[in-house]
Parts: sequence; C-alpha cells; structure tokens
Amino acid sequence: MLDNKKFNIIISVLIAIGIWAYVIGETNPVDSKTYRDIPIQFLNEDALENSGLAILDISAETMHVTVTGTRANVNRLGAGDITASVNLEDAARGENQLRVNIRVPDNVEIEDKSLNKVTVTVETRASKEVDIVPAYEGLFSTDQEPITVEMSRSTVTISGAESLVNQVHHASAFVKEGEVTEKLKTISCRLEPVDAKGNLVERIRLSANAVQVTAELGTAKTVPLKVPVTDRSDGTVVKTVSAPKTITIKGKSSVLAGIEFVTAEPVDVTDMTEDTTVKIIPVLPPDVQVSGRSAESLEAQVKVEQLVQKTFSFAADEIDLRGLTAGQKAQLLYTGTIEVLVTGREAQLAEIEKEDLVLFVDLKDLEAGTLQVELQIVCEKDHAKLEFQPEKVRVLVE
Repeated sequence: MLDNKKFNIIISVLIAIGIWAYVIGETNPVDSKTYRDIPIQFLNEDALENSGLAILDISAETMHVTVTGTRANVNRLGAGDITASVNLEDAARGENQLRVNIRVPDNVEIEDKSLNKVTVTVETRASKEVDIVPAYEGLFSTDQEPITVEMSRSTVTISGAESLVNQVHHASAFVKEGEVTEKLKTISCRLEPVDAKGNLVERIRLSANAVQVTAELGTAKTVPLKVPVTDRSDGTVVKTVSAPKTITIKGKSSVLAGIEFVTAEPVDVTDMTEDTTVKIIPVLPPDVQVSGRSAESLEAQVKVEQLVQKTFSFAADEIDLRGLTAGQKAQLLYTGTIEVLVTGREAQLAEIEKEDLVLFVDLKDLEAGTLQVELQIVCEKDHAKLEFQPEKVRVLVE
C-alpha cells in the first residue's frame, strides 16, 4: 500500500513537471534572431600610433550575429546590446589576422556569427601638411561665383598610413548650398582629405576637422589667357606647348570690368626632355580669383619631339648665280661639294627632297673681280634648321 502511494507521488511529480515544461514552452519558447551589420570596434589604436604605425585596410568593419534564448529575452535584445571588438595592441606591420570578440547579455547565447577573424593591414605612419581648398556645393548662375575672402587657416596637417597620406592632394572645406549670399558671411565648414580628383581618402586623421570660411557671391567673367613660353634649349628638340585660350575669373564686377585678358607666369620648357603636363599660374590682381570652372583646366601640355637630320650633297655647278646686270658675266671658282644638313621633325624631313633645296649666290651690285661671296639656301617646305659647308665660295665677276 505504501509502495503504491510513493509510486503515485512520483508519477504526479513527473506529470506536473511535464505540464510545467509544456506551458513554459508554449508561452515563452526558445527562439533565435540574427542581428545584421553590427559595427566592429577596433580597440587600442593609440598603441599603433605610439609605434609609428597606422591602419591601411580592414577586411570587414561590420558583421552578423545570431543569438538564441527564450523568446522574451531575444525580443528584449537590441542591436546595441551586442558588441564586437578587435584588439589592435599586438598588431604589427603587414597583414594581421585578429580575433573578433563578441559580447552578448547573460540571458542569451551566441548561436552563430558571420566571421571569427578580420584581416587588418598595418603600414608605417606618415604625416604632411596640405592646402585647404573651399568646395562650394550647389549650382550658381553663369554670371555668379562664390568668392573666398578669408579662411581661418590655409593648411592642415594630415596623418595615417603612408600610402594613404601620399594619395591626399588637399583638404576640401565644404560650404553647403545656400550658405553663400551677396552679403559677406563667415561659415564653419567641415574638412575632408581628398585626392587630386576630389575623391575622399579614408582612414586619414586631420589636425583640425573644420575651418572658418568667409565668403560672398561675386561675378564670373571669361577673358583671353596668354601663356608665355621660355625655351633656351639647344635646338635638337621641338617643344610644342598647348594651353587653354581663355580663363574664367571671379571677383567684384567693378574690379572685373577693367580686366580684358590675363597673363600667366612664363612656362619654362628649357630642361624638359619628355612629354609632360605643367600647371599654369595666372597673374591676378589681389581681389580677383580663378573660377572653379577654370581651376581644373589650368594646365599646359608640353609635347617634346626629338629632331632628326637629313644630308644632301650639291656639286658646284648646281649653284645658281643671281643678280648679274646686263653686260656682266660670272664664273664660280669653287669646284668642291657643298654638304647641306636639314634638321626637323621626322614627318617634315620625309617630305623634303633635294629638288626642294635651292643653293645660290647673290651678285647684285658687286664690282668686277675675284670675290668671296656668301652662299645662300632656301627651302619652301617646313623644317627646323638648314646648315651647309662651306658658307662662302669664290666667284670671278667680269
């Protein structure tokens, strides 16, 4: 009888536990949920900086985490309750495979994660000073242009991985659309490091994140541009300089009214031995600036072409005797060969034949006798230079 009573008690307890588990399972079952794009925090980056290093690249900066737990606990969980971090303290130059540490609240567990490690590429740290260039956002009419009157600073120091620092051309100071008016105004502008094409270069630190730009709306005007060229080379090469014919400038209309053209600083091509691009520097009055419409096109293309030479030989009887008056006659006493050296571009010399060259002496107004007369030559086809030997010949005039 006693044994039956104990057995019934045990059965009752098991049934009660089963009923409790069933009720709990139905009302608050186990559930899972995936949280996407959890940002990965990179800790102890100052340790890299103290070692003269900087981050060049990171294989991933976000990840997905799947957690499991009771439905109530999972539903109460927010994305901010999940943290992912990587410790940079032991990172060295080159590629580093670093473990991602995940933290979740105690009442849930990690079921899955999109990655276990990230690749952090580290490089030598570098820094340099770059110019600050205002970047005015928005559209302006054809005869209006923002004028930068003053900036609180003209340069900023950037630092980061050496190869990234080398990509930075300048820091853009972004002036938002509508902030520039005809009334002089000082605007606080964010700074961003950009390359020569204006693309953002990431993972760069700036010594200042903003600059004060004082600006106003002015007038734009397009005028002819004159670009002087200086070439003191020896003449063995031909250097062709192509530059913009006009320039758009900006300033107060009263100042621009008196400007009919702009002259640039001379472009010196003396020492240039190959094709290159040269920055054009316009000479402007203090209150006049280059418009953004012309800023990127202010470059001169220098084409350097090596000259070639071609030699022709002439006999003495191929020299014309010109300028004799009535009753005069002349005899060339020189009996040797005249060597003519033509210098020019390869395409030019390909068009020149011996028949295109004329050798002659001018005997006009010369008295009778045996004379040393300068030899002359003409060529109507394009060339760079003509040289010949001898330069003088003896002629008997009777």
